[in-house]
Amino acid sequence: MKHLLLIEDDQVDQMAFERFAQTDEFNFTYKVANSISEAKNILKIEKFDAIVTDYFLGDGNAFEILELQLDIPIIVTTGTGSEEIAVQALKMGAYDYLIKDIDGFYLKMLPITVKNALQRFQSEKELKEYHTNLEVLIEQKKAELEKEIKINKETSEDLLKMNMIFKNSNEVTFMTDNEGIITYINPKFTELYGYTADEVVGKVTPRILKSNAPNNIDYENFWHKLSSKQSISNFSYINKKKDNTFVHIEGSFEPILDTSKNLIGFLAIQRDISERIKSQNIQKVLYNISNAVHTTNNLKQLIKLIKQELQVIIDTTNFYIALYDDVNNQITLPFFANEKEPFTDISAKNSIIQYIIKNKKTLFISGQELVKLGKENNITVSGTIPKQMLAVPIKVGNSITGVIVLQSYTSSEAFIEDDKNLLIFVSYQIGLSIQNKKIEEDLTFALEKATESDKLKTAFLHNISHEIRTPMNGILGFANLLKNPQLTDEKQQSFIDIITKSGERMLNTLNDLMDISKLETGQVKINLTTTNINDELEILYTFYKREATNKGLLLNLILPKGKNEIIIKTDRDKLYAVLSNLIKNALKFTTIGGIDFGYTVKENKLEFYVMDTGIGIPKNRQHAIFDRFIQADIEDTNVFEGAGLGLSISKSYITMLGGKIWVESLENQGSQFYFTLPLKETEANYIEAINNTELKTDINTKKISVLIVEDEEIASIYLSILLEDYSSRIFLAKNGEEAIEIFKKNPKIDLVLMDIKMPKMGGYEASLRIRELNKNVIIIAQTAFTFPGDKEKALRYGCTDYISKPIQATNLFSLIKKYFEKQYYR
Repeated sequence: MKHLLLIEDDQVDQMAFERFAQTDEFNFTYKVANSISEAKNILKIEKFDAIVTDYFLGDGNAFEILELQLDIPIIVTTGTGSEEIAVQALKMGAYDYLIKDIDGFYLKMLPITVKNALQRFQSEKELKEYHTNLEVLIEQKKAELEKEIKINKETSEDLLKMNMIFKNSNEVTFMTDNEGIITYINPKFTELYGYTADEVVGKVTPRILKSNAPNNIDYENFWHKLSSKQSISNFSYINKKKDNTFVHIEGSFEPILDTSKNLIGFLAIQRDISERIKSQNIQKVLYNISNAVHTTNNLKQLIKLIKQELQVIIDTTNFYIALYDDVNNQITLPFFANEKEPFTDISAKNSIIQYIIKNKKTLFISGQELVKLGKENNITVSGTIPKQMLAVPIKVGNSITGVIVLQSYTSSEAFIEDDKNLLIFVSYQIGLSIQNKKIEEDLTFALEKATESDKLKTAFLHNISHEIRTPMNGILGFANLLKNPQLTDEKQQSFIDIITKSGERMLNTLNDLMDISKLETGQVKINLTTTNINDELEILYTFYKREATNKGLLLNLILPKGKNEIIIKTDRDKLYAVLSNLIKNALKFTTIGGIDFGYTVKENKLEFYVMDTGIGIPKNRQHAIFDRFIQADIEDTNVFEGAGLGLSISKSYITMLGGKIWVESLENQGSQFYFTLPLKETEANYIEAINNTELKTDINTKKISVLIVEDEEIASIYLSILLEDYSSRIFLAKNGEEAIEIFKKNPKIDLVLMDIKMPKMGGYEASLRIRELNKNVIIIAQTAFTFPGDKEKALRYGCTDYISKPIQATNLFSLIKKYFEKQYYR
């Protein structure tokens, strides 16, 4: 058993070596030196067959050992991966070098490397002895012609011995004459290259092995050196076998001279270093893939680089990595390279990728086997069928995160078992790199979103401040101007209109903020009620018709053909709020043309639309207009009033109702907003045909009597003024007790406007008492508080409907029209 000296000062590496030395792969005895000086002392008293030394040591480096010129092979190990160190070590006489890696893979290569070095040492020693003997023989022949027969006999015997040595050598050996014609090959030559002696001896030159590989040997320079009687040692290059496959070679070449120093031929000794080169390439590929996480910008670039790196060790012409999302059961293809198919995505259901992920096993099959597997397992095999497929699961920990796929459309033997094992080996590092890149992208995206969110919120607060201060300035400013007793009636009316408009603007802003706050805290609930869709749209048309006319715009309500009306169960208030917001926006951003709105019935849903001929929305902003705070991020929006919350609120409402909302728009040409409401099978009874509608009361011919229950005098006066044209008589009560007394004396009152919060007796109790007196009277609750459940609570206490303060005339008139102009459906 060969005896080794290991020179290593790193305790961790010593421990790793000693652990490996206990395995069956290590067939040597050894001794460990911790420094250069200790090694020198050991070498004085003990003999070794080979030395394995680390390059960097505490008291020097490996070159000091090489400088001793010991007559044993020395192998240098280094953790730096520096090519310069490796080249210098070889120049100084090192037989080989190994690059340390963090996984200790180089230890697996150590026994092979030591064995090869010992064999090479022995071969070179034998070659030197042969060369010395040959020169002695030639000198003897020259000096002693009389002993020619004896010398020839001895020479023949020596040649026979050398032939036996070469024949039994583990190295590839061959000779040529001075013209390069092969004169001798040993069995290892045939074993490696596939050519027999009959095929090459006396017939061909070594150029039959020429591979034409890129960046390979310079044959002209190589031949020039040999022809000049120069030796070539430890030369690495690529040769070609008889079957046209390539092999990595390390060779030494010696000119053969006669006694007169004339060139008579050449001797070559070669060894196959393909495994060593492969190991080095794998280490380099793994390092580059790991490092690529930091040098690429995104996941697609990373996988493209992985393909390029793998190309060094395996054919990646047809290559892709399919990533698996186990939460959503989806498969994505960040990068796809294929000669036949331009896929950008793969359906997860019944796919070959899903099959591999489910079984957690490598798939290495031919095209025919793939088709058979698909039929047996209900797998959809789409696209061009490859002649061979190699697919390896990507594992990170115990999870399968994707699959690496290689395919060949030209050969069913493009990949071999070694390729499969190699891809399995590198798949772990690939999985880690992809996972790290995805984490990096997620963190980058989160940082960008956080930065954007902070920016938008800051801008939003500035915008809200503007939206509140601007109308407040208008209210306070023009209210002060009204104090001037010399104002004309025309100016006074103009100032009042400005104050009214400013108040409405500020109220809209506060309402939007209140809605956003309730949505954020989950206080908004769905209240499904029977809703006549046509009636709601007609109310909106009547409400916004005047504003459109004042702006010189056309407002068109388009209903489905026929006289039928659609009645469904939905949240009427939220539907009204969404449509109202879309129409207001259309009016705001349209200066020429008009607005169309309506709906269509499509299978199991209603599709509503609001179309305008306004300024439109830039393509790059359309995805963001439904986000909160987003208006603050759009340039020049200060031209249009509003906090930019309406579309966000609308989207939340529609989502809560089970629908979707989207926009189609061309800049400077207009926008079309769409949203849907589902029609469930359980709601089929609420889609009815109504051909004849009876009027309960015509408010133009018959006026109603009204009881206003309100503790605030200004509010009572305001409501009384609003109802002058609609009422035959108006009663006023300051609290619930007065309201009950008035109603008892006037039981034919048609409408009660009931304030909820009042002294003595509140509105809920008063409504309940009045309802006991008259089951048909219309009671409308009014309150300044707009919390979830207020309307439902009012209905439980006997109220017919609900209106929030401050009361707008159009909203109040809509309710009067609803209950006193048409039949009210429950």
